[in-house]
Amino acid sequence: MLLDLLHTAVRRRFRALGFRSCTLESRVGRLHYLLRDHAGPETSLILVHGMGTSSSTWLKTLPLLKRDYRIMALDLPGFGFSTVRSAGGFCTLEEHVGALTDVLDAVEETPFILVGHSFGGWVSALYASRHPERVRHLVLVDTAGVYYRGVERLRDLFTLNSVSDTRHLLNNLWYRYPWYFKPFAGSIYRELRRRGMNELVDSIDTTGFLVEELARLTMPVSIIWGRQDTVISPESVKVLTKFVPHARVEFIGRCGHVPQLERPVEFVSVLETMLGEQSDELA
Repeated sequence: MLLDLLHTAVRRRFRALGFRSCTLESRVGRLHYLLRDHAGPETSLILVHGMGTSSSTWLKTLPLLKRDYRIMALDLPGFGFSTVRSAGGFCTLEEHVGALTDVLDAVEETPFILVGHSFGGWVSALYASRHPERVRHLVLVDTAGVYYRGVERLRDLFTLNSVSDTRHLLNNLWYRYPWYFKPFAGSIYRELRRRGMNELVDSIDTTGFLVEELARLTMPVSIIWGRQDTVISPESVKVLTKFVPHARVEFIGRCGHVPQLERPVEFVSVLETMLGEQSDELA
């Protein structure tokens, strides 16, 4: 209930920034996304959040963007204001990719910039590997989905069986977890359990990791990473740059797993520099 009120307040803030709230009936459920049109956009910017959060993760960054983008921020199935129809109350990794595909088929006609954070980066990379002609530029932010030694610990970290587990996860997500969020650990735990996050984590196996898909990322690829990320090892970056050698990497210092929230000014600066350089190359 508390987080529902928070999501409602965030949606009001998005409306104040010129976004409208939209829904789409997809193969997995009703999908909610926020859309801001622009009379003469340079291109569209598609934002995909990580596991357990929603489009609200971009709230601090969007007011800082200087370029003229048409922007769409999706709530993945079961998160934010999006729903799922399955009896289990959650969607698998492949169903998340299908949901993203449904929205993009309905909303976007021309190649776009796709930005995915953590689990959203995994979903975005899978989509981009299957539809390379649709993605003008792929930006992966502290992305999941890359195999490295020790990646198995992520299952334990994101499996929440108590409020204590939730506090442990939240403390790991940030370089310095904000004190004003700490009293809400119980509400966050109950909300994530209600939304089937444990079931989603349990449904993921090694067959879903990005392997041959990386070779299909022929579009420009940029990687943004919190230097102090203790959730996903920087070994992921080594794997990504090995198999996607044209990828550009930027680290943000004094930052954990959520740079768009923890260091929004630096995050937007890095993002716009990367996108600007790619636009110059295409000109």
